[in-house]
Amino acid sequence: MATAFRWWEIPDGETAPKEPRIVRGQGKATQQLRPAPGRFGMREGRGLAPRRTRAPLVEFHTLKRIDNSRLVRHVEPLRLRAYYKLAALGGAVAMCFMFYIYQHFRCIDLSFQLEDLRGKQTQAQALNSQLKLEMESWRNPHRINAIAQQLGLEQPAPQQVLEYSDFDSTQAESARLVRPNRNP
Repeated sequence: MATAFRWWEIPDGETAPKEPRIVRGQGKATQQLRPAPGRFGMREGRGLAPRRTRAPLVEFHTLKRIDNSRLVRHVEPLRLRAYYKLAALGGAVAMCFMFYIYQHFRCIDLSFQLEDLRGKQTQAQALNSQLKLEMESWRNPHRINAIAQQLGLEQPAPQQVLEYSDFDSTQAESARLVRPNRNP
């Protein structure tokens, strides 16, 4: 059932009819016509709204009381199996894409780490060459002679140096270290 009336067509002093009037029926569904509030309907505390020169807009509210809770859609087992296969295939393709993306970003990360290690290796090689140069400067015989002269050391006289022409390994084994080196 459907009801349709316009608020401004109700005579003064009367209220809307209790029983809805049938305007046009669509099965057993009820339709009620109500004007948009505040535009053509009742004003708050002032009574009916004045009649407009344009055609008024009427809203239709359709109520359908249909109970679909008992309806169940049965899916064929063959089609359900096809859905599962498609979902498994989609999951496998997604996993392949994720693995490819992981490898790509891991490769980029490793290339950054490799460049960082190459920079550290270059720094270590520069430090190593600097330390070797410093070691060679410490081993310089002129520098050692200058330090020895400052300490008051002299070169041995030729008669103080003894040379051994016939040297056995048995003599080296019998030699003992009188005072072992001690770490400071």
